[in-house]
Amino acid sequence: MADEIDLANDLINNQITYALTKLRQDTILTPGSEFCHECGDSIPRERQKLGFKYCVPCAQDAERRKLLFA
Repeated sequence: MADEIDLANDLINNQITYALTKLRQDTILTPGSEFCHECGDSIPRERQKLGFKYCVPCAQDAERRKLLFA
């Protein structure tokens, strides 16, 4: 029978697997947008080729918010 430590390890492993799967899904390269989805400014062609949908300032703001509220 599994003890509490085994159950905790299983839970952590499941959470890590879920997070990695979500990260992979979020980073699949698809053509990006010509204009930022947040502010509407144009996105440099290099960023578009990499699949980005936000300009650099908006992406940085989103990353800060994600770190603060995650």
